[in-house]
Amino acid sequence: MGIDACTSRPFRGSEAVARGEVSWGRLAGPAFRPLLTDVYVGSSAEVDTATWVRAVALWGRGAGVVAGPLAARAWEAECPWEERELIMPTSRRETSDEIDVRRDRLLPDEVCFRYGVAVTSPARTAFDLARRGPLVEAVAAVDAVAFRCGLTSAHLLAVAAAHPGARGSVQVRRVVALMDPRAESLMETRLRLVFILRGVPAPVPQYEVRVRDGGLRWLDLAWPRVPAGRRKLGLEYDGPEHRTITGQNRDLLRDADLDDQEWEILHIGAVQVFDERRADQLAARVMRRLNPDP
Repeated sequence: MGIDACTSRPFRGSEAVARGEVSWGRLAGPAFRPLLTDVYVGSSAEVDTATWVRAVALWGRGAGVVAGPLAARAWEAECPWEERELIMPTSRRETSDEIDVRRDRLLPDEVCFRYGVAVTSPARTAFDLARRGPLVEAVAAVDAVAFRCGLTSAHLLAVAAAHPGARGSVQVRRVVALMDPRAESLMETRLRLVFILRGVPAPVPQYEVRVRDGGLRWLDLAWPRVPAGRRKLGLEYDGPEHRTITGQNRDLLRDADLDDQEWEILHIGAVQVFDERRADQLAARVMRRLNPDP
């Protein structure tokens, strides 16, 4: 049976041509989309995470294990990086501008299967991401995997203990000290670290507040313990969904409910996270609210 534009699984072009399923001329036409060297998919197929995981494994001819950012996405976790990484079991290193190929030691329990393909386990994936820089992005990536997969610092430390002397191990210990599996987004972690790395007491992620009507509201970050006479402090990161009319109305009603419970809510935008000067100002502003009057 031939291959057509509806083919949703990646395939090796050279193998399909050798089997007589397609010609090189058709592969070069509009019916197919090249993903990697000699790896194709039908042009009408949805190219999602599963497609990329299978394509990278196919590119490695099944000899490698999908790792790094793509492994994180295979576990349905956000990741700040986009690289496609493959760990090979031998010293033979194929060079490629498309795939980051590296040799590393993987223990049996550090390899799992997703979409029928070998990928690094959640704990091993977190360990690999924790060794990347910069530190804030490494913590954000680890938090995302931890949230999706139920990891704790103990899981990460166990992998680190099994690989003493691995490159980046010093940063892994810093990441472990800063990680929090309760974080629900990369931006939530980045915002949390704005405060922690500037000496502000650590906020509580996803803090639950019961309001007057008995319902529950969740705060991205919260400081429920404040000096006597101060209102409790909560922070909300306002992404694009908060700027719609529906989002603005929802926020107004929620903030009113929280105001009744003696909460002060600060709404934070991306500029206050990524701009160092404004992040300093934000941290100082929160610290003033948390410090007792002199």
